Amino acid sequence: MASRIFTTITLLLASAASLSAHPLSPQRSESASEHQEARGLGRTWYHADDHPAVKLFRRQNVQTANGTVAVGSDAWQNSYPTGNPDVTKMPQEWITALANAVAAGLIPNITLSKEGVYPKGIDPMSTDVCSSTDQCRGDGDIWDAPDGMLGVSFDDGPTEHSPKLYDFLKAQNVKATHFFIGEQIQGFSSYAQTAFANGDDLAVHTWTHRYMTSLTNAEAVAEFGYTMQIISDITGGRIPKFWRPPYGDSDNRIRAIAKHIFGLVQVDWNQDTNDWQLGETASVTPASIAADLKKWITGPKSPGLIILEHELSDGSVQAFIDAYPLMQSNGWDIRNIPNLFNQPWYSNSLNDNSTVSQLDIVSAGSVSINLSTTSAAAAAAAQTSGSTSNAAASTTTKQNSATHGAAARSWLALFAPLVVLAAF
Repeated sequence: MASRIFTTITLLLASAASLSAHPLSPQRSESASEHQEARGLGRTWYHADDHPAVKLFRRQNVQTANGTVAVGSDAWQNSYPTGNPDVTKMPQEWITALANAVAAGLIPNITLSKEGVYPKGIDPMSTDVCSSTDQCRGDGDIWDAPDGMLGVSFDDGPTEHSPKLYDFLKAQNVKATHFFIGEQIQGFSSYAQTAFANGDDLAVHTWTHRYMTSLTNAEAVAEFGYTMQIISDITGGRIPKFWRPPYGDSDNRIRAIAKHIFGLVQVDWNQDTNDWQLGETASVTPASIAADLKKWITGPKSPGLIILEHELSDGSVQAFIDAYPLMQSNGWDIRNIPNLFNQPWYSNSLNDNSTVSQLDIVSAGSVSINLSTTSAAAAAAAQTSGSTSNAAASTTTKQNSATHGAAARSWLALFAPLVVLAAF
């Protein structure tokens, strides 16, 4: 259909004999946009031993003469910024990556906003700016789930209210994507580790939850980088692949920094519970949230749902728990964000328990995936196909290991390139 935008992305399936793992451990309602850009999600990519991507998060766990500092300890917490990061103290590799990306013309020069509002004369819906605050869907953004699917995700964690949510998700065997704030991980590291241990994927919601389009390039890099660093530090070196803009505030400049420097894919939403306003806005109540959720869950299944929800309060957590049975009874295919499209959860690992790798690509095949509003059946078929391929790769690995004594591993590379900068 002419109104549908289909996008083909290339997934790389690489198989390499004697490829060893490279642990890098340690380290806010939506309406359809009148301006909806093409949504291509990337090109082929790789990073070899000397690739700058390997250096971006090299700091690993904090080391002392007596060994590794324990996650959650005072020394560990003090190894990250307190409050807004000081850009003069960023790792040199991040500064260099930004400088090269700017020099290569990859980062557009867009006037900074003031909390998402641009100066007079700048059109936030223009193709140059494309402000997601104003519902402009940029190239590579994810806003909708495939038909029949419901993407489960939560923002602003971890918090003191998170354990209740995590216990429920685990009991129901529901995989969720947590868009974590970096400094919240710093303060609630054990909760973040629990979410990961439960089999959920951890994604980026920036370090301090500021309006990203109000920040300089360097400030944006620090917000992304430190959040990715701390997530990598508590997940055995996994590098996050997805991010969600605080307040939904992003534009083409911020998208470019996220993509070209850190390989991040922007995830927005197509329905908003406004649950973060509980206790602050009289019109937002548990009853109003429940009514909205019921309307969406019992409504059309095209496109699928990505609902903005938070783990900020007991009320916001309970809203999801109360709505979950309705999601089930209405036949939704409930998944975390990457599983909506049968994609790897991290840039360097398929999921929470796959080996962490450098993702050196030796040989590649490709498969086309429709990221518009794919039917649940088609997406399920894609997942089945992917599972079959992975099973076959696993068998091959075992055979090669027995025969040659070296592990041959197969990996699916995700959407966009991870720091493939021509200037390097």
